[in-house]
Amino acid sequence: MTYPILLVHGLARFDFLWNNLLGIDHSRSPFLDRLHYFKGIRTMLIQKGYSTTCASLPWAGGVDKRGEALKRTVVRILQNTGASKVNLIAHSMGGLDARHMLFNDRNKDRIHRKIASVTTISTPHEGSPFADRFLERLEPLIKLLKASSLDINGFEDVGTHACKTYNTRSDVREFETSCEGTILFQTYAGRHPYQGISLFHKHSYTLIHKLEGDNDGMVSVKSAKWREHYFKGILENTEHFNEVGWMSPEQIIRGQNPRKFLKRIHEFYAELARNLP
Repeated sequence: MTYPILLVHGLARFDFLWNNLLGIDHSRSPFLDRLHYFKGIRTMLIQKGYSTTCASLPWAGGVDKRGEALKRTVVRILQNTGASKVNLIAHSMGGLDARHMLFNDRNKDRIHRKIASVTTISTPHEGSPFADRFLERLEPLIKLLKASSLDINGFEDVGTHACKTYNTRSDVREFETSCEGTILFQTYAGRHPYQGISLFHKHSYTLIHKLEGDNDGMVSVKSAKWREHYFKGILENTEHFNEVGWMSPEQIIRGQNPRKFLKRIHEFYAELARNLP
């Protein structure tokens, strides 16, 4: 019997407006679930017999704040299901949140003992140079937003400096290595050629490709790997938001079949679930 699955979203989730501000409850029906960040993935997994929940983390909060919110969600799932552990499937920044949750709680409640696996999909483990450029270009705006008490620390936490600093800490490396005996760690990356990449991703794709090579428009394959022995494979011809089931306008205009596309993404998550502890 597979442990419950928790889907962990990335930074600045794009479905915030219609799901949160409009009060849409994606758990009410399969149709509404297709409006969620993880497009219909929760419903699909439930229909296949997996206990599945979606996290709801601070929109652009820092990894420590988001990690604490993630821990509360894990605890709630354990209480509601009676399970002893939870599987985490995290997209983009969600993978960083999971890592920080495990490390930050290592001496308090030891939440790492309640995690069966951590699967990250296009998580910028080594940071994103596009985040660096974003922070550099919009520095005055960032300062203004922070002065207004808006928590946007997440944009800094996905930068290359913050990730490098975290990854090179000896206590972090030692702790994460010690968890390998009890937690299954696995990583996936997305990759898409420049030809056909959406307009939204063209600038970021070009910047990342120049510095780090193949990428999905937001995160490079190199950054998504984390540790080489965790790496399981590449989602080919897949942009960053494709990885959670969303097509770009350009893909629709070019005549890609939405049903076939979503089926491909859902099959990826179903295969993930089949191999989880």
